[in-house]
Amino acid sequence: MNVEGTVLVGPEFRPVEGRVVVEDGEIQAIEETETGSDSIVIPAFVNAHTHIGDSIAKEAGGGLSLDELVAPPDGLKHRLLRNTDRETKVDAMARTVRQMEETGTASFIEFREGGVDGVAMLRDALERRQVDPVILGRETEAAMDESDGFGASGARDGDFDQLRNATRRAGKLFGIHAGERDAADIHPALDLDPDFLVHLVHVEELHLDRIEDNEVPVVVCPRSNLVTNVGVPPIRQLAERTTVALGTDNVMTN
Repeated sequence: MNVEGTVLVGPEFRPVEGRVVVEDGEIQAIEETETGSDSIVIPAFVNAHTHIGDSIAKEAGGGLSLDELVAPPDGLKHRLLRNTDRETKVDAMARTVRQMEETGTASFIEFREGGVDGVAMLRDALERRQVDPVILGRETEAAMDESDGFGASGARDGDFDQLRNATRRAGKLFGIHAGERDAADIHPALDLDPDFLVHLVHVEELHLDRIEDNEVPVVVCPRSNLVTNVGVPPIRQLAERTTVALGTDNVMTN
């Protein structure tokens, strides 16, 4: 398959008139040539941090603080999820995945609440969709076993040493929220040797040194951080030290 037009190439998105040659689902070559096409060919988006379980209440988080929105057990998100039946949650997640598909998102990394059944619900929502998920189970080792790894809420919320070790033994991904509310949980999160960190709004110089020394990637979610009024991550500083990816976070804040 060939896709023709103005191709945005490389890290700087250099515009090149030509075609992208695809074989068996993989890009084999980018050929410069006249095409006569006015299409623009760009890499697909990867949403590096999502919680799509709260698709049942899209954008309902406006005006709420972080704790009012997501703090367990009685933040708005948790109350809504408790009081919503399985079919409604699956249908809502399926709508969000369909929107990703329609707007050019090829993959997403999901911190999946609800244990083993939460993982199963997302897989149901993904049926017949052309979006590739990375599903990180939460809450239990069993959820990690049924998914692509474990997504931890934050070091201040509990002791994740056992789950980190189990994830490492399984050869799976371990990600954790850190530095969203303040800086207090960043060092404990780094002590877990995570595969990546999420948020880092309140990162400090010593944290940046550790992140760079250990080559820990970071996912930032600036729009969500603005909605919950916790601040804005120092994206430029982070990008100078490590790999930075972009996520949308909770559907309730987007």
